[in-house]
Amino acid sequence: MLRKINILILLIILPFLSFGQNSTLNVFLNCQKAKCYVDYLKTELQMFNFVRDQAAADVLVMITVNSNASGGANYQIFFEGQNTFRTQIDTVRFASRQDATDDMLRKKLLNSVSLGLLGYLKNIETADMVKVSFNKTPGQKTEPKKDKWNNWIFGVGGNGRFSGESNRSNVSFDGNFRGGRTTDKSKFSFYSYYNQRTNTVTVDSITTSVKVDDYGFNSLFVAAFNNHWSLGGFVKGYHSVYQNIKFSKSVAPALEYSVFPVQDFNRKQLRWIYQAGVRDFDYIELTIFDKIEETLPYQQLTGILGFTENWGNFSAELSGYQYLNNLERYRLSLEIDLSLRVAQGLSLRFYGNGSQINNQISLAKQSGDTADVLLGGRQLATTFSYLTSFGLNYTFGSVNNSIVNPRFSGVN
Repeated sequence: MLRKINILILLIILPFLSFGQNSTLNVFLNCQKAKCYVDYLKTELQMFNFVRDQAAADVLVMITVNSNASGGANYQIFFEGQNTFRTQIDTVRFASRQDATDDMLRKKLLNSVSLGLLGYLKNIETADMVKVSFNKTPGQKTEPKKDKWNNWIFGVGGNGRFSGESNRSNVSFDGNFRGGRTTDKSKFSFYSYYNQRTNTVTVDSITTSVKVDDYGFNSLFVAAFNNHWSLGGFVKGYHSVYQNIKFSKSVAPALEYSVFPVQDFNRKQLRWIYQAGVRDFDYIELTIFDKIEETLPYQQLTGILGFTENWGNFSAELSGYQYLNNLERYRLSLEIDLSLRVAQGLSLRFYGNGSQINNQISLAKQSGDTADVLLGGRQLATTFSYLTSFGLNYTFGSVNNSIVNPRFSGVN
């Protein structure tokens, strides 16, 4: 019996050989994440012809990467055949540990991509260049490994940053502690943080310095009823000098409905999350509504839509937040991210977010010094915010992009 099977796909290549177009598999790689090691895959899989346009490919390979409960990542590699392979569809999955190095990740990814492409090789002339071997330990039965942590994961981290010029400086520190437990039916997570930044500028021999800190925590519990419904809740608390909040804490039960089964979230998702709760505020200074503390009921509805396909990626999030004691105090936010392959060699990227803001109840009654505002130490009143970015890219020429040449890379 096999206790452990490691599939080692050894693609044995003679670099001086060349194949005709009919005997080489054309592959299109689609991945939007940094941890896909595209150049490494092209270098190691030289028996395939990697093309830059999906219309010219025999196999479309789409790689999705999502963080998992252990701090690592879940990889899913989708294979979709075209032309003579159009009936062949497959998926390969693997999970990585948090402490996995880049070399460990890329080798695991290479093995998984090779495994998926193996099924497309059997009917072409280069199939005889593939050797498949299995590592096995005969005579031992597979036994589930006991987890002494019972699926609990914890992490701690911190960063420091220093930058400046002769007349200005920026110093920042941040730290966090996080943890949680995730199973197929339930999830509990918590995250606590501390951030501090100091901005200093000297103008006409006068030095002005602003120090801002914020800290807080948030926790989540959720239990799943089935593939569509989940029930849980949020507990949060935070301190923010920028927002004039000495400390605010909140608790809110929440309900989620997923239109698509949750197992499909890598490819498509449409989820609605509703929460209703109470939030308590203690302010640093008197607010524009003459409050130094208050407790308010609120509700929030969030809709999340996402698609990951070979034509590109699309995601949108719409969120509405409202205080129930005064329905005119609300915030409505929309975020859109689109990456689209319009035609051969032509791709479009758009990102935008915007908010209508009518709930700045923590604004200090005193506006403060101009220097505090300019150096990011105090929030200003506003009715909206927005951010947009867009780009258009067109590539033409040879569709073959299999060659990787790293010489002089990284030099500006």
